[in-house]
Amino acid sequence: MFLKKLFAAVTLVAALPFAFVSGFAPAHAAETAEGSYARVMQEEVYLYSQPQEESGLFILPRTYFVKITGEAGDYFRAEYLTGTNADPVRGYCRMDEVEPVEYVPETPYLLYDTEVTFTVGSADLPDGFFTEYTVSAAFYGTFYYGSSVYYYVNMNGEFGYVPASACPPLDYPENTEHMQAETPETPQESGGNANVVNIILICALSVAALGAVYFLFRPAKPSSRPAPFDDYEQPD
Repeated sequence: MFLKKLFAAVTLVAALPFAFVSGFAPAHAAETAEGSYARVMQEEVYLYSQPQEESGLFILPRTYFVKITGEAGDYFRAEYLTGTNADPVRGYCRMDEVEPVEYVPETPYLLYDTEVTFTVGSADLPDGFFTEYTVSAAFYGTFYYGSSVYYYVNMNGEFGYVPASACPPLDYPENTEHMQAETPETPQESGGNANVVNIILICALSVAALGAVYFLFRPAKPSSRPAPFDDYEQPD
């Protein structure tokens, strides 16, 4: 009987550390598993094909994001338009030109199409000859070549540059997600309340465990039953 009581007491006491661990588990431990992002808040932030200044592909749209996948010296390895219907681009961004965030943005990338107008042929051609045609292209960013401005676009799965003068003026909205709080107050408050509840539950469990140990090992009370008849003195 003593061994059974001892085993029960040890089991109750051993369960307390697990209660403490589960009671204080981080509430948002899995939120960063989806990957990290960095926002573009400066002007003329390039996505580079290599971690070097001379390899700029295009200037990323300001207020939007890139996905960070690693580091290479002073550069982040970055992805743009991954997970969308557009063809993604992988490259590098300078660490001092983007701002990492602790949340996963709902709209990290700019999905924007522009129209490119090409002019061919000659004014001397007779009627019926097409000398101008317009096609749609997925816009990725701008690029400066000397004093001229070009757009980095994708047409039919092919990347390349087209003159900005061949396209209408850019007209896309800014991404305002960067104005939200990176750690909203409401989850913090609810997390604090949950911790208080956990502490109360753990204290109650501790008291219950100690009470169980006391009842298991408390001293036995003297028996109040009368002694057997043989123990009494027989009258003379």
